[in-house]
Amino acid sequence: MKFTIHGVRGSVPTPDIGFLKYGGNTSCFEIETSNTQIFCDAGTGFRSAKLLRDKKEVSVFFTHFHHDHIQGFPFNPGLFAKGRQISVSSALCDGKKTRSILESYFSGCFFPINVFASLGHLEVQNFEEMKSSLSGEVEVKFINLEHPGGAVGYSFVSRGKKIVILLDNEFQDFQRDELVKFCKDADLLIWDGMFTEDELQTKAGWGHSSIEQAVEFTEVSDVRKTLICHHAPYRFDSDIDEIRANLALKRIDFGYEAMSFSV
Repeated sequence: MKFTIHGVRGSVPTPDIGFLKYGGNTSCFEIETSNTQIFCDAGTGFRSAKLLRDKKEVSVFFTHFHHDHIQGFPFNPGLFAKGRQISVSSALCDGKKTRSILESYFSGCFFPINVFASLGHLEVQNFEEMKSSLSGEVEVKFINLEHPGGAVGYSFVSRGKKIVILLDNEFQDFQRDELVKFCKDADLLIWDGMFTEDELQTKAGWGHSSIEQAVEFTEVSDVRKTLICHHAPYRFDSDIDEIRANLALKRIDFGYEAMSFSV
């Protein structure tokens, strides 16, 4: 699997010189296999992703529907070009509810056109339906996370390689065993590192984990590599560099926009 980060920022885009190294676009992750292209979330980073609709099936999985995870969806020019179907789903709710939420956001007083009514090649599916369509190429599973309004994490397995994406989640002790099991044998884990432990003291209930919890969780799991993502909109490149320099565990790093590698 080829893994690419198109957006790594949380909450709101940060188009400022102080965020150029790690990136200012909101959440969007891409997984490419021989026959399919999968996106997990479509924040503003989705705009720059090249959709391979001329030769591959394209699937978009939403972890949840907060603005920073969906706001870039209709701004990718490849969405309006000719090509194969684009399938959309979320394990958070059924296809009917998923379509209703997205149509509400991308139509009416919030957006100039109804994207789903305008584009016949956009198909919203139930999670099990989309999972089944990918079977044989990619095995997809989900886990419920702790986040206001609900959110899910996903695991993607192909040819013996495993990628887990856990955004957005307010990590709790009672989750540890279940999440360790969900992440078992993962080659790559994407972790919600919105806050530091100090910041968490005043952010209880906001639905995010800490950078220090990423270290703790990686130590007790068998994850081969953890990338901390969903960077706070006020966390400058220099701040991340300073924290990164003090990370003792070599299996942990910070994700940045345009990071791409094979798993």
